[in-house]
Amino acid sequence: MKKSALTAALSIGIMSIGLAFATPQQAVAQLKQNSTQVLNILQNAKNNNDVQVRRQAENYAIPYFDFTRMTELAVGANWRNATPAQKTALTEQFKTLLIRTYSGTMLQYRNANVVIRENAVQRGNSIIVTADITPAGGKPVTMDYTMYQSGGKYRVYNVAVEGASLVTVYRSQFNNTIAQKGIDGLIQELRSKNGS
Repeated sequence: MKKSALTAALSIGIMSIGLAFATPQQAVAQLKQNSTQVLNILQNAKNNNDVQVRRQAENYAIPYFDFTRMTELAVGANWRNATPAQKTALTEQFKTLLIRTYSGTMLQYRNANVVIRENAVQRGNSIIVTADITPAGGKPVTMDYTMYQSGGKYRVYNVAVEGASLVTVYRSQFNNTIAQKGIDGLIQELRSKNGS
């Protein structure tokens, strides 16, 4: 779960891409620019304004994530059995879980060194951009952002740390809950974790 926390915290803190006509090279260039901007936001934290700075970084990055697609991948085959209302509830609760659980650690990476690799990979409609992130005084971590173009920008739908996929980690947990309690049981479990 430690890798999951790192995955989500860094992905929410760093990822934000907006492109009109995208190529892998443009995605790399834009990710470099946006990661610098988010790190600049985080560096404004001075303990008394940590919550405000963190929210500013979240608000900058969150629109560039496709939480519906992330939830669909995390739920797996059971997604097809969910009603539209259940899909909406699952997406909202999963989004809340990711943000609440991991955004608090975002400020730990405000002095990180981020190197975006030039060799992005295109697979069908998706582009995978790799970043090497080294927290101050820490060991480098390799992250792969999988994204697709939507409405003139790229939206992330999966993040992997050292090859461990965020949605795959949650899929195992979600499938166990659905097998025991059904889709509504998973929604309720997520609501309980989110305090709603």
